[in-house]
Amino acid sequence: MANTNNLRVVSGQAPAIVDPLTGSTNPNTAQILKVTGQGEVTVPTTLTEVQLGIQVDGKTATEVQQKTAQRSTAVVDVLQKLGAQELQTTSIQLNPVYNDSQILTGFTELNTLQFELPTARAGAAIDTAIQAGANLIQNISFTASDQALQQARLQVLSEAVKDAQAQAQAVFSTLKLTSGKIIDININSADNPSPSPLLFNPTNNAVAKIPTTPIIGSPQTIEGSVSLDIGYSPNSAATLASATDNLTVVSGQAPAIVDPLTGSTNPNTAQILKVTGQGEVTVPTTLTEVQLGIQVDGKTATEVQQKTAQRSTAVVDVLQKLGAQELQTTSIQLNPVYNDSQILTGFTELNTLQFELPTARAGAAIDTAIQAGANLIQNISFTASDQALQQARLQVLSEAVKDAQAQAQAVFSTLKLTPGKIIDININSADNPSPSPLLFNATNNAFATGTRTPLIGGTQTIEGSVSLDIAYSPNSAGTLDLALNGLQRSA
Repeated sequence: MANTNNLRVVSGQAPAIVDPLTGSTNPNTAQILKVTGQGEVTVPTTLTEVQLGIQVDGKTATEVQQKTAQRSTAVVDVLQKLGAQELQTTSIQLNPVYNDSQILTGFTELNTLQFELPTARAGAAIDTAIQAGANLIQNISFTASDQALQQARLQVLSEAVKDAQAQAQAVFSTLKLTSGKIIDININSADNPSPSPLLFNPTNNAVAKIPTTPIIGSPQTIEGSVSLDIGYSPNSAATLASATDNLTVVSGQAPAIVDPLTGSTNPNTAQILKVTGQGEVTVPTTLTEVQLGIQVDGKTATEVQQKTAQRSTAVVDVLQKLGAQELQTTSIQLNPVYNDSQILTGFTELNTLQFELPTARAGAAIDTAIQAGANLIQNISFTASDQALQQARLQVLSEAVKDAQAQAQAVFSTLKLTPGKIIDININSADNPSPSPLLFNATNNAFATGTRTPLIGGTQTIEGSVSLDIAYSPNSAGTLDLALNGLQRSA
């Protein structure tokens, strides 16, 4: 994180821009690079928050209330014995039930309890609570500890500053400019994320008396950004300083535009060329992200849940043995199945797992997982490594600067104008792209037998742009030399 030990702020007036070479507070002498760095940190989740429901139907409100109270008490008792934290009642609803003729046929009550446990113990706790009387799982979400999230927020800011420095270095190096002091720092965002939700909607008694439900928490991603305004000089080549040890903020006035030939501060005498350069770099992908599904159909919810749990456990085991990274549960759904006459005919459950592997190993891993019990491939996407993407982002900025130089050269040359200093530099964008998706819709047991599935990763394209404000003079002809000697005028 930037060192601000020598930060000096003088109150009373708006800050003036400090000259990067002389330290002068004359607001008319500074050129500024504006850059925003992005930081991202992934934190493993260790806690699971669960909402369980106890739903009871009956003929009278008294009957329904008594049964709900008995079962709710039993569920609370077992959760307390299991050491559930943050245990609380979140909802109690008692409602009449009417038929199509609006005749009262009975009552239904739903009591919802919420609790938190370490993820490693959450699956067994859910099963035990359902055996005690819970019959709905309304929500599951994953979160890291408060301490881990706070550490990640600070790390994100440090990463964002380093990213801003790297971007500025790429631009300054390409333009042969000398960086000066950091004029302004703005922390844009580094908020804690919401818990990672898990889609989970089993019906009554879905998990009673079955093997422990495997639950693997998904990580949380903390993002943040920091913006820097960095002074620079076009007089000699240098590299970007990585700290703010001598950062000084002094009161003054807003800067005026400097005439590139006379040095006059009269804002009416300057002419500016505004140009935006585009950069594009293509990166080969090396990693594959896969979503596999375990889908089971059956006559009863208990039968379906038991088979799904067994097969899901087997798939998780083989994926862990294959070294799958970022392995997590992304969805668990158990739903009733009705025929055209709206008569219940059975149940279907879908458990979805997501993981990441090098592309060269991903096809074999998919085949092995399907042999173990997976029968749906819901999504496949390809991505380059974080290191390759970061290098490409910096290369994109350099390409964007060169493109802006070429455009300016074409205009100045045609108009017989003499370029002056670069007054302002703005890095507009150079973000990492989303993973490249593969259209893949395998049906049940599509790859359970046969040869290995070949997977060939595509490429990712990183785009970015840089805007330059370049002063010029219409008084004499000259050629543009943006890359050398700090944009000095040539006769």
